[in-house]
Amino acid sequence: MNKPVIHLSNIRFRYSTQAKDILNIENLQVYEGKHLFIQGSSGSGKTTLLNIITGINQASSGDVKILGKSLQKMSVIQRDQFRVDELGVIFQQFNLLPYLSLLENVQLPCWFSKQRKHLAGNTSQMAKRLLNELDIPENLFNKAVNTLSTGQQQRVAMARALIGQPKIIIADEPTSALDSNNRKRFLDLLFLEADKQGSTVVFVSHDSYMAQYFPHKIELSEINRINSDLAAV
Repeated sequence: MNKPVIHLSNIRFRYSTQAKDILNIENLQVYEGKHLFIQGSSGSGKTTLLNIITGINQASSGDVKILGKSLQKMSVIQRDQFRVDELGVIFQQFNLLPYLSLLENVQLPCWFSKQRKHLAGNTSQMAKRLLNELDIPENLFNKAVNTLSTGQQQRVAMARALIGQPKIIIADEPTSALDSNNRKRFLDLLFLEADKQGSTVVFVSHDSYMAQYFPHKIELSEINRINSDLAAV
């Protein structure tokens, strides 16, 4: 059996202002190439879980191994470089840079990662292809992202996450601002790109409708408890 590309063991996390843990996960494993949907209500800790997987936050205790590497043993700078090299992240708040154009925002990971740049090839051409696939008009490509609608900004964030063949794609409520047509368009592109390059997908949402598109699905409440059962996909 392949080794898990994501392995969380005995993870506890709480913010400094909280008296109780927001996450208490005994064991979560996700294997290479799997597409996992994690459902949870608002405020249940979905974004916190993704922030731990991506190394943005560090667990209070436990071990986080991504692609066989322990994030706890990395410095902040090392975690940042690891994230841009290996992970494509669609942030819930998009995290686009307002002073950059659409094309520049999509190419951003390739500016900081030689690995992603090499795998993308012609980064401008790849960015344009992804934006075209997501139905962004070409006359907007060189516009600043703050001139776009919320749904258009979300699609730019999606394209940025997919460029350069990341080994793991992390998606935090990535379709919240999309209509049904653009939501389907994004999912088709997500699975096409992930399957083509063998990427693992972790997709979190409170929207149970999205679960039907994923072969593997769990409720965050099923693993976020003291005596949770093994969760592996």
